[in-house]
Amino acid sequence: MRWWNEEDAGWVRYHPGDDAPPRPPGWERPLPPPPLTRPGWRTPYRIVPVVLAVVIIVVALLQALGSSAPSRSEAQEAQALLGKCLARRGTDKGIPVYSSKPVSCSSPQAAVKVIKVVATTPGSPPCPADTTAVQLVAGVAHPHLECVTPVRR
Repeated sequence: MRWWNEEDAGWVRYHPGDDAPPRPPGWERPLPPPPLTRPGWRTPYRIVPVVLAVVIIVVALLQALGSSAPSRSEAQEAQALLGKCLARRGTDKGIPVYSSKPVSCSSPQAAVKVIKVVATTPGSPPCPADTTAVQLVAGVAHPHLECVTPVRR
């Protein structure tokens, strides 16, 4: 390979290891790009994703840990009815509906008395044979059933 050397005013043969020929005009190497810098910790590029991640984790923990609260309060409400009497509110498709608020067993509104409270989880014991199962509270995965018998006057 040969190239024109302006200093020597003549053609020069190129051999590996010699100085390289000059680049033609317009072929100069561009300046290196400026080094990339990372945004600081207080920029929105860092703060927004961190805040979003923290919010998502907090919401997930609240949902995971708070899911048993309705079930616990439903169990406590069902156990509070044990030994109390309930008034009849009417019927729904031919099935008697009872109030979830207890009444005095000596009052004329008392229709049934809660004898036993059982859970509806798989494998739980059913109500005794001489009682009727009534579900007063809904909206939880395994609501409790109240085993009731008619009030004797």
